[in-house]
Amino acid sequence: MTSRELPLYNGAGAVSLNEDHDGASEEERQSAGKMSKQEIYLELRRRICLLDYQPGSRLNERELASEFGVSRTPLRTVLQRLEYDGLIISQHGTGTEVTTIDLSSMRDIYIVRMRLMDAMAESSPLLVTDDVLDEMQDLEQSCRQLLDGKDKRQFAEIIIRLHKILHSLSSNGPLRDFNDILFFQSARFWFLLLEKMDFRQQVEDLLDELRMIRRSLELRDVRLVATVHKSHLAMVLSRLDAMEAAGSPS
Repeated sequence: MTSRELPLYNGAGAVSLNEDHDGASEEERQSAGKMSKQEIYLELRRRICLLDYQPGSRLNERELASEFGVSRTPLRTVLQRLEYDGLIISQHGTGTEVTTIDLSSMRDIYIVRMRLMDAMAESSPLLVTDDVLDEMQDLEQSCRQLLDGKDKRQFAEIIIRLHKILHSLSSNGPLRDFNDILFFQSARFWFLLLEKMDFRQQVEDLLDELRMIRRSLELRDVRLVATVHKSHLAMVLSRLDAMEAAGSPS
């Protein structure tokens, strides 16, 4: 099962975002200018991750359905999956809200993500293509441009692009799916913390990681890539521990 077919467990069995309750095919929706449920899911997840929707903010089903040109039925399927991912919560009488995350939960997620890198190192790697190497070089260039500014959104987008590359290197489907969920759960809070940290230092650390991952990919050594990324996650975890010792952010 691919990540595109990740099921949603809502008490009534698995629901795939590839299923269409209105009976329309993918081609029919595209010709009508409508976004598929998978496209809507990825867009809403991206907005949550980039803090376009801040933690605690409410999502209006009617407005979103109108924006994406779909009925509320497929939109609710998307929202159910986002709730399964832990990014939103729906409660009767209060509507749908973007979830919050605390420093302690963030730490726990990073510990699990580090363990997943161990699993990635042991899994069968997929082919490292020239396109992947080109993407890594482009990421390095984009990261260097951040050294002279403080564009948190650009920083976030680089992190997301790096995650997608790492996501594509393993043939272990369950590992990819679980790591995908944990990445987007933790990314939002990490970006909120950037205001409380030395931004240039974070950029320099990220640039070092990108260089090392690119060199590992040039060797076609995915095991080494996983080790490099685990080390970077451990560095972030050390900083989180220091922040927790000094007091949780307000």
